[in-house]
Amino acid sequence: MLTRTHITTLLVLAVIVWGTALVALGLPLSWQYIAPFTLAVTALTAACVAFERWCWRWPLFHGWLVNRPDVAGTWKARVVSNWIDPVTQQQIAPIDCVMVIRQTFSTLSARLFTKESSSVLVANNLVRQHDGVFQIFGVYQNTPDITLRGERSEIHYGALFLELRGDPPTELVGHYWTDRNTKGKLELSARIPELLTSYAAGVQQFRLPT
Repeated sequence: MLTRTHITTLLVLAVIVWGTALVALGLPLSWQYIAPFTLAVTALTAACVAFERWCWRWPLFHGWLVNRPDVAGTWKARVVSNWIDPVTQQQIAPIDCVMVIRQTFSTLSARLFTKESSSVLVANNLVRQHDGVFQIFGVYQNTPDITLRGERSEIHYGALFLELRGDPPTELVGHYWTDRNTKGKLELSARIPELLTSYAAGVQQFRLPT
């Protein structure tokens, strides 16, 4: 996102170029032309902030100015893992969870909540492929509940890939793998605009198991 400093710098350069062009054309310069400079900086800063946070989502801008899908909100998610439970020696059942995605025009963050842990993206990129399909690539940190650490689950890192389906997106489907040699599928389906902050909140919204 452009900051006020960036905008001020760009405007100063524009004024310099504009003034140089006037001199080259033999036209008179006047300090009166600089008077609206502060107003211009303020107006452009406000416009950039509004566009970064809200306006980029408007259909008016899509197709010619914005080429970035809106995936913000809370998604109902399901994880299918190949992890073997050390107690039962069986592959665990699919895990219902919620993924909360926060997004502006230039940034994206995501956090996945299950009954036993939460995962947060520490690095990510939203990429448009040559065929127009958008994909999210990310690296995440998983933090289990403190009562599970040292017993059967520790803090670990992993990577994920999600493909966006639909326009606007109605599904995000992909897979993940971790540094503890596990892997699996990740599917995001139903979405609500509210940004939830826990698995418990998702239980009420999506009727997840308690």
